[in-house]
Amino acid sequence: MLKNKVENLETFKVEYSVSKNNTTVNKFVIIKSINDPNKIIRLARLDISTKERIFIQDVKVLGFKTI
Repeated sequence: MLKNKVENLETFKVEYSVSKNNTTVNKFVIIKSINDPNKIIRLARLDISTKERIFIQDVKVLGFKTI
């Protein structure tokens, strides 16, 4: 990312699935990111793993959409 480049952030609703205590939990999280699918998924997985206190490999992003 260039220092002089200004990027517009958009708000996304990311639906995810995690396995906790042998049960599958489906939830969603709201994040702000640029409109790049790889960056959205990477930021969402990091945020979810921190919030749910699980390994990042255990997070499955089901989908995302712009709010």
